[in-house]
Order: sequence, then structure tokens, then C-alpha cells
Amino acid sequence: METNYRLSMFERIARYNQSPRSRLDIPQLHIKAKRISDGGGDHSLFSRQREFMNQILSPMVGHFGYDGAASMSSKNTGRLTTNGNILVRSIETLPPSISEKPDWDREALLRLSDSVRASLCCNKTLGPDAAELSDFLDAAWRYEDQRRHPSVDFEVIEYARLDKLLAEVLDFAEISKAGPNRLTTADAPPLRFRVDVLNAKSLSRNWRRRFRDQYFMIDQHRREALVTGGRLTDASFDDPLTYSRNTETNDPISELEGNLQFEAGDWWLNIACAWHDGIVASTSETPTKGRYGITALPLLTGQEDIINSNTFKYIREGKPRDMHIPLISQVGRQIRILRGYQLKSLLAPEAGVRYDGLFTIKQYGSKLGEKTGVYRLELLLERVPGQKKSLDEVRQVPRPSQLDDWNSFTKLEGDRIKVLHGEATYLWWVIKLHEEKAEREEWKRAQLFRASCSQ
Repeated sequence: METNYRLSMFERIARYNQSPRSRLDIPQLHIKAKRISDGGGDHSLFSRQREFMNQILSPMVGHFGYDGAASMSSKNTGRLTTNGNILVRSIETLPPSISEKPDWDREALLRLSDSVRASLCCNKTLGPDAAELSDFLDAAWRYEDQRRHPSVDFEVIEYARLDKLLAEVLDFAEISKAGPNRLTTADAPPLRFRVDVLNAKSLSRNWRRRFRDQYFMIDQHRREALVTGGRLTDASFDDPLTYSRNTETNDPISELEGNLQFEAGDWWLNIACAWHDGIVASTSETPTKGRYGITALPLLTGQEDIINSNTFKYIREGKPRDMHIPLISQVGRQIRILRGYQLKSLLAPEAGVRYDGLFTIKQYGSKLGEKTGVYRLELLLERVPGQKKSLDEVRQVPRPSQLDDWNSFTKLEGDRIKVLHGEATYLWWVIKLHEEKAEREEWKRAQLFRASCSQ
């Protein structure tokens, strides 16, 4: 009981000395550490606390496997990896010079961030990369604690969304303290997770203190980067309600070369961005041949039913010009299919427009409703087998970092509407977005319920 009291006092003193208030006009506390006898040797209270924390955070302590056995530590491997990609050299192999920083692979960090955030959102767990997350947090915090020097540059934090990763891990830790979402040994041992939370809190506190306003305005920096050198480069915001991009027309090339330009799972903020990159030749929802001479059909509205794992029926109602009559000549041929977030389909992306790969048009049908006077289009689409990414992999897009870009784009679009069209139009636009989202979610719930009843 006495030891616990002293440890809590140590924590309070450390927090006080590290606070901005203690560095102003208030005198510093000068505490003489009491000598404590331990097995014949004298150790100060501070030394005991430091040794205790080193035992918890030591790289010699192996990470626990799902079966409770210890796995190889990062010190033994000398490498920190995520799915085979090296993130950084082990902290023990770093030179003693304080100017040497860990050689982070920011692309691998972004993949790690996306993987953990997606698992937290969908499965309420840290996911398959929980061990790699522990290694990163442990290495980053130990470097900063030992060298008193930043282990991660602000540009890497901004690019890999590390601020959002830490925030979501800490939020999950608060939620999982009680209730049905509590973290269990099936996901990660509680001790290891508590150490991860401690490291995440320490890193987040250090980054806020070090970068200050730059860190708190990081989302604004991302929005600026989105326009100046990101997905919205060359964007024209003359009227946000009819968004467009400046583009140049290039000469078509062969179909094989065109197929190499795009990969299933490619994602854009909207159809205008897809048009800018050349996969489609128009910003309207019509079949066109893109810059590389390959027919592409964006499914942005309408409804889609799943026939089986590779066959789908697309349904669209409207006027004769909405019936995609040129597709009659494409029956039996392969075309590119893009899906938008407003499409009523279980395959539709959560946001933006996604390229889902090559599909074969198996059947085309169009008829006029006698009572309604509305034309109805039905397309039977079959996904071409043997593509690089399966449909299940494609459906993981957009990733959390892409959803961050989507939120930044929505914020930019809302601000522009407010400036150009006034507060009333902005409020109408926001209400419309929420109503459309609620309608899509209700439709998906109905489809999933219907599918569960038919099984």
C-alpha cells in the first residue's frame, strides 16, 4: 500500500513539473528522493519507478500471442514490419547521435493506420495488425523518451493520419473499459493493450506540446494540401453545386495500355475527378469511352440487386435518354464499371466513386411502363474472373484515410456553398445530404434483413 502511494505521488509530481504552469513564475519543487532499502541495496524512489516502467516497456518483454505464449520481440528481430514492409530500424540499432531519427516508411505507416482504424470501426477490435501497432507505439515512444527528440516528423504524422489513429485508439480504450465492446484476450492481452494506451497517450501529449497550433490545425493543413497538390488539383469551384475540373484531352492508346492505367479499387472524390484522370470521358452518368478508348459505365444512381457472388442486376428508371441505348452494341463485351456512393446497392462505396473492375454485359433490357409512362432499364452484369483484386478486397475501399479526404472535400464544398449561395442554401444542402444518407442506410438495412430471411 505504501509503494502504491509513493508511485501515485511520483506521477503527480512528474505531471506538475511537465505542465506549462510549472514553467512560469511558480517556483519549482525540489524533492530529495528518499532512500529505500531493497534486498540489501539502496535505491531511490525515482529509480524504482524508472526500473518498473522499463520492465513494462522493455523491448526484451515479448509480445503475447493469442495462445498466451511470448513471441519474438522487436529487439531479437532488429526490424519492425507490417505485412512484410519495413517501418523502421529497431531502436537498439539506432546510433547514439540525437540527430539520427528512425527511418519511418510513411506508406507502411499509412497502411497500418488504415488497417487498425478500419478494424476499430467495423469489428471493434485492433484487427490483424495489433502486434505491429504495439511495435510502432513502443518504438516511437521509447525513442522520444530516451533521446528527448521527436521520433516522427509532422509531415509523416499528417500523411499517415497518425493523429487520428492515436485518437481512435484512445477513444476505443475509453469505450472498452465497460460494456459489450470490452477488449478480450481473443484480440490482444489486456496488459499489452494497457501499455499501448499508455504509449499512445504519451505520444499524443508530446505531439500536442511540440507542434502546438500546427497540430491542432492539422485537418486544415490537409484541406489545403487536398486543393494545392492532392485529389483536387486543378479543381474549379466556380459553382460547388456543379463541380468540375480542368483537364486536357490526350490521344487514345491501346486497350492493353489503358487497362494498365487503372486498377480495381481506384477511388475518386466524385465523377469529375475520375474524368480528370481519364477513366471516363464525361461527368454525366452515361457510358463513354475514356481517354484510353475503353468503354466505362458509372453507376451513380439507380438500384442494384445481387444475383450471385459474380452476377448483378442494375435497374434504372427515367426518360429515354437515361436508358443507355449505346450499351445494346456492348452486350457480350467487357466494360469498366464504376460505382458511386448514391447508388442503392450493397456494393456501393461509403463515399465518392470507386472503380470495381471489368464486367461483361450479359443482357440488356428496356421497356416503357404502361401505367407510369416511365422507362425502365435492366442490365445483367457479370464480373470478369481472374482480376488482380477480388470483389471483397475492392469493397474495403474507401479506406479510413480516403474517408478523411472525403470529409475534407465535403467541408470545402459546404464552405463554398455558404459563401456563394448564402446560409439558407447551405442549410438546405446539409439537410439534403442527411436525408439521402438516411434513405440509403434504411434501404441497405432492408436488403440485409431480406437476405437473412431468405437463407
